[in-house]
Amino acid sequence: MTLNLSGIFFKQAALTPEHPAILGPHEHSSVSYGALREEIQTLAKHLLAAGIHPGMNIGLHYPGGHAYIAFTYALWACGACVTPIPMELATEEKQLIFRHIAIDAVISTANCTLFAAFTVGEATALTEQACLLNLKALRTPPIELAGLNPAFIRFTSGTTGEAKGVILSHDSIFARIQAANQGLHINANDRIVWLLSMAYHFAVSIVAYLSFGATIILCKNSFGSTILQAANRYQATLIYAAPTHYELMSHDRSEQTLSSLRLAIVTTAYLRPDISEAFYQRFGIAPNETYGIIEVGLPAVNLDAPKQKRGSVGKLLPSYSVKLDTPDENGIGEIMLRGPGLLDAYYQPWQARDVILNQHGGWLATGDLGFIDEDGYLFIVGRSKEMISVAGMKFFIREVETVLERHPAIQAACVFAVKSRRLGETPMAHVVAADNHEPPDEDQLKKYCAEHLAAYKIPDRFHWVDSLARTASGKLIRNTDKLLTTQKTKIL
Repeated sequence: MTLNLSGIFFKQAALTPEHPAILGPHEHSSVSYGALREEIQTLAKHLLAAGIHPGMNIGLHYPGGHAYIAFTYALWACGACVTPIPMELATEEKQLIFRHIAIDAVISTANCTLFAAFTVGEATALTEQACLLNLKALRTPPIELAGLNPAFIRFTSGTTGEAKGVILSHDSIFARIQAANQGLHINANDRIVWLLSMAYHFAVSIVAYLSFGATIILCKNSFGSTILQAANRYQATLIYAAPTHYELMSHDRSEQTLSSLRLAIVTTAYLRPDISEAFYQRFGIAPNETYGIIEVGLPAVNLDAPKQKRGSVGKLLPSYSVKLDTPDENGIGEIMLRGPGLLDAYYQPWQARDVILNQHGGWLATGDLGFIDEDGYLFIVGRSKEMISVAGMKFFIREVETVLERHPAIQAACVFAVKSRRLGETPMAHVVAADNHEPPDEDQLKKYCAEHLAAYKIPDRFHWVDSLARTASGKLIRNTDKLLTTQKTKIL
């Protein structure tokens, strides 16, 4: 029988129908497993009546929360695959997903006109806030896709540094949540504070919580005081958040504690030591750093020595193996992984899992650089991929450069990351003026970028330079310290 994650949830709901599945974001909000199951099944009936059927791929363009969870599981119950369309992306970025991945329809907020150019027929109302839009066929899906039992297609970076869709089947997601739970041990006694974007984080987290009978706590905002109030009101046992959230909680000046917490999971980005120490001093809990990657899941969590081995993502969980490819004199090499729940394929250009792994003798090349200490703890020191992570939101450097170089006043651009205490990294750009054009000021450039890019991708500062710094072989130099100290620049 074909595995479907909605069926896993329905079985859990049948076992614990009265147990809370979701608490919050409002003070008296509570949805039981039984009520959520009924809501999902009702939505699935509406979707089937609207023409959704097995084998279709549906975009989900909706704010994270209770409804996002219900729509995802309802689509799975119909046999459809889900492609998240993150709300925080710019219009051009959202439309790019539809041009690269074959999407049959999209669930979006009511009265949304963003996809008008791709829409066929009238919208079908699903709820007061959401509708279903059928789309024109802009491309044909790969013929191999149907045989994978796909659950998710995440339009994101691949380990080769090119934008592509990562395909995850129901089977792979189920395998990776089982592997992750060998370390996390999530069960019906857990109440988990959720603070991240569901469009980017769902397959190992939300799915795991509902498959293992835990309760998800939703917050009405990400203020430190709000997070702490929700955690204490519902006696949270686990927080799943980005470094920014831990910093905000550390700055809270109330007398609230986190006495019921057993794990403080940090994901999306590097946790600065000062944030880790501040959180420990404030609450007596050392945050658990993790290694999460869309192609793999959650292969490593620092569970047993979060304070003693601060800065490490911990040891590999039992089901996973790691090796370092061509380590240097300091033991730093590219991190290679293998284990359960690896991606099923890349969408474009199509590459099946076996092809991807066979390129490296059965290992997945992550593109991340790291070392393993004498006690077996993995430390990540950088990325071989050229990406920037702003508060956990990752994007390609080249993506921003391409937008800048389309501006008539810019001949060339080099984007690089600058460390930020609050966000981890922020982008900065060096730009070369095109001949016979007056260079625009910073506000004009930011306004231009905002038309094509999500806000977190827009460079914080622009520096006009005579030429871009390059190596002897012609490659752009992206070393931040070198760029900021050796080039003569005009800062806007």
